[in-house]
Amino acid sequence: MPSFSEYSLRNLETCDALLVALFTEVIKHYDCRVLEGFRSETLQLSLYESGATRVKFGKHNYYPSQAADVAPYPIRWNDTERFYMFGGYVLGCADQMGIGIRWGGDWDGDTQVQDQNFMDLVHFELTGAEFV
Repeated sequence: MPSFSEYSLRNLETCDALLVALFTEVIKHYDCRVLEGFRSETLQLSLYESGATRVKFGKHNYYPSQAADVAPYPIRWNDTERFYMFGGYVLGCADQMGIGIRWGGDWDGDTQVQDQNFMDLVHFELTGAEFV
């Protein structure tokens, strides 16, 4: 059974308890790496200015973080099909656990990935009134 590295655990510990629960379940069946949870406003602004994100302040900037960047492991950045497969798996786990989640590969949640204008295949964020 896969398990998180110390790096992933440190990043996951900065996340909301619902994200911790979700990815604790995911890692039991699908090896992955938590790239980032909480992100400082300075880093967020730098990423915004570079075009890596579309928001100046986002769900990564709350503490605990309402978003996590998580990739299937080992990470192969050019293997987008693998990211889509992983995204679907995470969405399915979240649904089974009753956790509202939005994925950066299908922002509008319509299961149509061709209609996205900004792809962030590692991004998973909590949804719902308590997280707006």
